[in-house]
Amino acid sequence: MKILYVISELTLGGAQKQLVELAKQLASRGHEVRIYTLNDDVPRRAELAGSPVELIVDQKQSRLDLAVLRRLRALLLRWRPDIVHGFLFDGHLYSRLAAAGTGIAVLNSERSHNYRLTPVQRFAHHMTKSLARGVVANTHAGAAFARRLFGLPADDVHVVWNGVRVDEIERSARTALDYKFRFFGDARVKLACLVGAIKPAKDYHLALATAARLVESDPAWRVLFVGDRLAAAGRYRANPESDTGGYKAAVLKHYDGLGLEDRIKFAGLRTDVPAIVRQCDALYVTSEHEGFPNVVLEAMTLGVPVASTEYSDIRRILPCEWQVVSARSAESLADAIRRARDERESVAARQRQWVLANATVEIAATSLERIYEKYAPPEICAQLA
Repeated sequence: MKILYVISELTLGGAQKQLVELAKQLASRGHEVRIYTLNDDVPRRAELAGSPVELIVDQKQSRLDLAVLRRLRALLLRWRPDIVHGFLFDGHLYSRLAAAGTGIAVLNSERSHNYRLTPVQRFAHHMTKSLARGVVANTHAGAAFARRLFGLPADDVHVVWNGVRVDEIERSARTALDYKFRFFGDARVKLACLVGAIKPAKDYHLALATAARLVESDPAWRVLFVGDRLAAAGRYRANPESDTGGYKAAVLKHYDGLGLEDRIKFAGLRTDVPAIVRQCDALYVTSEHEGFPNVVLEAMTLGVPVASTEYSDIRRILPCEWQVVSARSAESLADAIRRARDERESVAARQRQWVLANATVEIAATSLERIYEKYAPPEICAQLA
C-alpha cells in the first residue's frame, strides 16, 4: 500500500512523534510511506534516518500557498498513493485540496478535543471538510468531537490510541547522569515533573500552584517543568490555541512570585525527556483538554506513576481511580502525587501492563492498516488479504 502523510510541520510535538513512529512501523511491514511536511523546521528528520520512509520538505510562504498546493497535487497525480492522511490543521487543509477530484481517499486526524478554530480556520474547514472521507482520532473524546466537527457518520470516525516503541523508550532512558543532583544538587530529594509546552490547554497556573503546595507540605519534594514551546516558525500568526506569548509571560510571572526557584525549576525544551522522567518519583498532568499525551505513555512504560486532572480518555488509561483528580484543585492533585510515589511499585506494574496490552506502536500500526484497507482501492485490499 502507498501511504502519503501530509503534516503542518515535523517539530518536536506529540503528533509529530506519533507520525514518525507509525510511518517507520508501516514501512517496516512493506508499505511505501512518504511524509510531506509544509515547514522546513524538521528536527525529527534524524529519527527517520535508516528507515525507508521518504521525507519531502516544502516550506509554505503563507497560510494557503498555491505553489505548494500545486506541487503536492502534482506528487499525488504522479505517485498515486492509495491513502492520503493529513495531520494537524494545515496538513488537513492541504491534503483535502490537493487530492480533490483525484479519486484518492483522504483521511484526517484528530489529536485533541473541545478546542476552538479561529474564524479563518472555521471558514476553511467548513468549505473543505466534505473532501475528507474519514477521521482517525487518538482518543474516544477526540472521535466524538470530530464527528461533530466533520459531520461524518460514526463508521467513518475511528479511534487509534497512541503507541510507543517500548524498547526504544527504555533505551533512550538509560543514562549515567543523576538528574536530581544535576537540577537540585541533592540526589535524595523526591522529584515530581510535568512535561509540556506552556500554553493554556496545559493549565500551567494549576501546575505551579500544585508544585508550590507539594514543596511547602514536605521540604523533601522538588518539581521540574520540562518542555517549552518556542515561537512558531513561519510568516503568519499562530493560532492562539497553540502559541500564546502573553500566557507564557503570565505563567513566568506567577513562577517568579512564588519565590521557590531553589525547589521548582524550568528545564526548558529537552531531548532527554525519557531519561529525566525515569528518575522522577511521579509525573503529573494538569491539562484542561488535549489528546493522548505521549509523555504519559512514556512514564507508564518506564515505571513512573502518573497523577492527572480529568480530561479526554485519561480515565480509560490510568489503572487506579484515584490517579485522576476530578476537582481542579492544587491540594487534591498534590495528594494524588504523594500517593503515587507511596504506591509506586503496584501502580507502576499495572500501568506498564496496560501499555503492553493497548498502546504499543505495533498495535497502533495494525489498527491503522485495518482502517486504511476500508478506504484503499479494492485491488490493493485484495493484495493485502
